[in-house]
Amino acid sequence: MAQAPGPGRQVQIAHIATQHYLQNKTRIEIANETGLSRFKVGRLLDEAVSSGIVRIDIQSPSGVRLDLSVQLKERFGLQHSVVVDVPSEADDVLQAKLGSTAGDLLSEILTDNDVLGLTSGRTLSAMARSLSSLPKCGVVQLAGVAGPIQETGLEIMRRISTIAGVRPWTIYSPLVMSDAQTAVGVRRQPDTNQTFEQFSRVTVAVGAVGSWKPENSQMIKNRALDPSDREKLLARGVVAEFGATLITDTGEVIHDIDDRCIAISEKQWRAIPTVIAVAGGPTKTRAIRALLASGLLHGLVTDSATAERLLGG
Repeated sequence: MAQAPGPGRQVQIAHIATQHYLQNKTRIEIANETGLSRFKVGRLLDEAVSSGIVRIDIQSPSGVRLDLSVQLKERFGLQHSVVVDVPSEADDVLQAKLGSTAGDLLSEILTDNDVLGLTSGRTLSAMARSLSSLPKCGVVQLAGVAGPIQETGLEIMRRISTIAGVRPWTIYSPLVMSDAQTAVGVRRQPDTNQTFEQFSRVTVAVGAVGSWKPENSQMIKNRALDPSDREKLLARGVVAEFGATLITDTGEVIHDIDDRCIAISEKQWRAIPTVIAVAGGPTKTRAIRALLASGLLHGLVTDSATAERLLGG
């Protein structure tokens, strides 16, 4: 902080600052009323802040950490960054808070002209439960089924499409097939093929993040892969999944099982104008960092502790 001005100057600064910050007068108006030049008024306003006479404190009434949100946005070049305080890093607490926050963000940014793409997971399930209204936008499932029914894309799609009042485009298939030939057959099925054709229309996508190191992933937890496949992919450096897109610490996408997956591809992810991840907690931090490094994301909804880890690493 700069050296404190003398008492007379303090009064002058306070007078000018009161007119500007509390009475909403412009610098030109203050200059005309006081006989000072507008440049002098500007210098006094700058000194009001530097000397501590005026303190600018930006607060959010909703628990959003505006400071961390802005820092993440600037550090990683994001369109959307929302960081919230969460009272505990327990999975159920995180999922409920991040899900409801993501729901609020969707309600804010979606329009009738958008097409919303969704993956699955407990956090997105919490998001779906938190929503009470949405524009009449298209709704597209981006990946097959890899978890319990309440956490799958199918149930999330049912809830969100009902709120939006539209017909959903769904995928009634496992996320990973046993071999490439079977996957080709599934993709050719009329319902699945029609949903895949909608991927190019998606304007806003929201996805959960799966972690492979440490293990907190639907693909692993629900045994979508056999152990030998998992070990091979771990050896290749996979630490994160996004839909069925597998990513290393450096952000490289590993394509080894792409031909077996019933899901949106890396290329299709990159064609979507707004891709938002919703994830947080100590077991997801490494995976989120990898996903940010991949360049797939335009937005992130996370908790303050995770944001601090991301900014510090």
